[in-house]
Parts: sequence; structure tokens; C-alpha cells
Amino acid sequence: MQATVSLRQPGARSRCDADRKPPPGAGQTRAGSLPASPPALIRLAPALLLAAAALLGGCSPAARPTHEEPPRPVRSLVVAPAEANESWTLAGDVRPRVEIRYGFRVGGRLIERKAEVGDQVSAGQILARLDPTDLRPVLDAQRAQQEAARTELALARADLARAERLRAGNFVSDANVDRSRAAVEAATARLEAANAQVEQARNSLGFQVLKADVAGVVTAVDAEAGQVVAVGQSIVRIASAGEVEVAVAVAEQDLERARKASSWQVTLSGLPGREWAASLRELSPAADPASRTYLARLQLNGRVDDVALGMSATVTARLAADANIRIPLTALFSLDDRHRIWIVDEATQSVRSREVRTGRILDREIVVTEGLTGGERIVTAGANLLREGQAIRLATSAQAAGLAR
Repeated sequence: MQATVSLRQPGARSRCDADRKPPPGAGQTRAGSLPASPPALIRLAPALLLAAAALLGGCSPAARPTHEEPPRPVRSLVVAPAEANESWTLAGDVRPRVEIRYGFRVGGRLIERKAEVGDQVSAGQILARLDPTDLRPVLDAQRAQQEAARTELALARADLARAERLRAGNFVSDANVDRSRAAVEAATARLEAANAQVEQARNSLGFQVLKADVAGVVTAVDAEAGQVVAVGQSIVRIASAGEVEVAVAVAEQDLERARKASSWQVTLSGLPGREWAASLRELSPAADPASRTYLARLQLNGRVDDVALGMSATVTARLAADANIRIPLTALFSLDDRHRIWIVDEATQSVRSREVRTGRILDREIVVTEGLTGGERIVTAGANLLREGQAIRLATSAQAAGLAR
């Protein structure tokens, strides 16, 4: 006879047993059977233990595989303080410091222009003339009124003398004398007005001849003979002789640097081998509406006799020593409203964050005033995708190009 022996404690059930119904009569001896003897149980114990172990092993859950995150490739660079004397180059051209637009003080038809572009002119030289046909009759009319006023004054003075003689003989009253005296004063005023009108007409006639006030060179002409021009319309532009400067366009991001530049150097393509020290004379406070740049005018220091207007210029601006460090804007990220960057630990190939203090923005870079000393390797792209202590891998040149895109 065989007996079934259970190794569990009374009332204990395995996980497999929870879903398995015991067969009929399991755990019980058949009717009329006798319990197994102790020696038989001892011989069966090792086999039973092996069976129970296999049963429990098959019911335990399978171990889940673990996936370790691979190191993330990043772009990086080693930061260093800015160069002691930072400089940048601007393109410009030579322009006159003073450029006068000459125009007539009266309107009329232009019959002659005696100046051409590039001509050297002297003070008092005639530049252009207007047709005098319109204003000469005006002058003649004013002169006629002047003569009429002079005749009226002479008549009024004669009447006053006659009235005074009659008053001396007691033939007229004082009122008649007063009226004659008032008529003389009125005629005198009319004569003065006529004289002023004649002078004004004479000036208008003289204004039909345009003359240069200072010596210089003609830089442009804005009207041709036969054209009817209005009062003040530009006819000729003249640059004053001996006064030139260099004009450059400063971009928005360079505006602050232009104000703080310690020195300016100018070279001209037309005069190779020569260099001029320059000083900033004027920096426009408003940007040009078309180019969105700020016009800067530089005064050349030194002899400029052979410097021609319109020459192409190369301007080099230099700043004083600046120990601040500049990093790409893409290296920054914000945490708790504070600027941070990722420092690369090359020994462990991981990153850790560091708080920095920033200054002005320069195009695609930003100045770091506190937090970096130079020599640190920082992450320059993908800063928002990293976490503290994350494993990284420094990207190769090809991978860096792919990250940049």
C-alpha cells in the first residue's frame, strides 16, 4: 500500500494551489488502508522535497529584464575668458563733414547751371541762374510807386509851408496847419514803404543768381537747365573743402560696444599702406528705418589732403580688456528662475548643473559675469533634455553637426 504525505503546515496553500482543485480523495488514505510506516517516509523525503522545489519554482514569476539608458551624445566646448583687446571690423566710406544743399530763395525757370559733379568751386562763384523775365517787371513797378510816393511827399511839404505862411498872417487856423503837417508825415511813411518794396524787388532779382558761400567740391546736382524750380529746392550740393569723415553703419548688437570702444583705426582701399587714428564724433540715437542700423561718424586725425570723397574704408574698433566669459545662448537653461549650465565631468562622463550670473547679450552669445572661471567644459546644446548626474557621451564632429541641425 502507498500513502500520500503532505509537507505543508495545516491550513497553508501555495499560489498554484489557489487555482487548482484537489482531486477527489487527495490527502486521504483509501478506505481500509493503513498509514505508511516511518522508515518508508524517511526514504521518500528527498524525492518529495525535490518535487516541491520544482513545483514552487514553476509557480514563481519570471524575472523582468532591466534596460540601462545609453549615454546621451552632447555638444560641448571648453570656456575661456575673452581676449584682452577685443576688436571687430566695420565697412564704411569717406563723406564730407559739411555738405551744403544750395537752392534759390525765389522760384522760377532755371536757364543756366555752371557747376558739374566733381568741380572745385570757390567762395562767391556763380553756380546757376534763373530767368529774370518774371521779376524784372516787378522791380520796375515798385520803382514807379517809389516815384509817386516821392512826388506826394514834395506836394505835402509845399502845402505845409503855404499853410504856415497863411497862419502867420492869421488867415487860417491852427487846425489847417496841423492837417498839412499830418499829410507830410503820411507821405513820408508812404515813401519809406515804397523804398522798402523797391529794395525787396531788387533783392529778389539778385536772388535769381545762385552763388557758393564757401570753397569746396560739387558732390551732386539736383536740377537741370530749363526746369522750373520752387523756393528752396536743391540745385547743387557742395562739400566743404578739407573736412572729411568716415561714416559706418553699426548693427543693433554692436551699439553698446561702439559706445565703449577705446580706439578706432581707419584704412582706405584707395591709399594702401596708410592708417588713420579716428575718434567717434557722432552716433545716431535712432536706427535707420530701412536698414535698422545706427549711423556713426568718425573724424580722421591727421593729414587728409589726398583723401577723396567716396573712398571705401575699413574701420577697426577695439575695446579695453574684458575678463568676462562668453558662452552660446543654447548652453543656458532655467531652474527655479535662475540661469544654469551643465558642467561636463570628463572623468565620469556625466553632467552636473551650476548656477551662473549673466550680463549683456552679444548676437548669439551671452556674457557670464559669475559662475565660470575658464577651463570648464560645458554642454552647448540640448541643455533642457538632461538631468542631474546623467551619463553623456561627447559628440564627434559629424554628430555635433547633426545635433546643430
